[in-house]
Amino acid sequence: MPFSNLSSPRKVHGLDAEIRGAAVLASPGLVAMISTDPVRLGVCPIGGSGAKTTNLSLPSAHDVALLSKDVAVVRSGDDAVWALLGITHGPKLDQVGRDARQLATRPSGETALALGWDGSATELKLDKTEVNGRTFAVRGSARAFDLTETEAHVVMDGAGEGGELRVHPGATPEPGPTLRASLPRAAQNLDRVRGGPKLTAVYKRGASAACAVVRSSGKLAAKMLAFADPVADVAVLESSLFVAFADGRVALFDGAAIEAAVGAPIAPTAIVTLGARGEPAVLAVAGKGSPTLWVGTSAGEIWSLAIVRKQGG
Repeated sequence: MPFSNLSSPRKVHGLDAEIRGAAVLASPGLVAMISTDPVRLGVCPIGGSGAKTTNLSLPSAHDVALLSKDVAVVRSGDDAVWALLGITHGPKLDQVGRDARQLATRPSGETALALGWDGSATELKLDKTEVNGRTFAVRGSARAFDLTETEAHVVMDGAGEGGELRVHPGATPEPGPTLRASLPRAAQNLDRVRGGPKLTAVYKRGASAACAVVRSSGKLAAKMLAFADPVADVAVLESSLFVAFADGRVALFDGAAIEAAVGAPIAPTAIVTLGARGEPAVLAVAGKGSPTLWVGTSAGEIWSLAIVRKQGG
């Protein structure tokens, strides 16, 4: 059954600093959020208590990836990439990359992907207690990418008026793409992507539009979605899109709402007001059977909302 509602928000943890990035580790079920000024890593068990905060000796931070329950990767404000080893036992920082403009996390862990300013990419893999980087060339000019458990979703420039979405098997874009979709001209400035097996969203924080790419019968179809307010962040799960707005609202748009969108601001399937300190800054979806939506705010609060499926009959 499709998703139809969001539960009342619940505050889970706080970092007392602006949250910039989030990552999910499907097993054993963890959500991590990274803050800046000061840099703190908050790790929250999904569906349980016992959240922990780790202070990091970095000047600032932008993105985080979880490779295991004890190892994370952080992209700092100077675009260096750091491995955080032993999260729960006196963490050690080890630089594993530089000049990265984006860091993508894989829900299954073990691997993360950093996109360099020079157009290259670096695969970051966990090897026992170390993180090793392998840099490779990317065919064409990659604008953004995201990792799912089985695929790499990459937005490329120069392959159409608004670019092109390419879906590659595995954890890097090195194998040839199995699916492609030309993006509308209005998507040319969108610089982030969230991938999924049924829906991929291309967006930009602060913009009032996003591009939804729907997968059906082995094909991709892209369409622009308009919103009434600027977007803070988005997440996808199955055929549904989740959007956090700067005014503190969080909305669910199901597959039917996306299909029906024709130019005017899309009508949400469900919407709630977070009621948190600060503005929503990042979103993450965790879990499959009983999924939850996680929100990190500019004031450092971490909230969760249960995602409710439509009841049969």
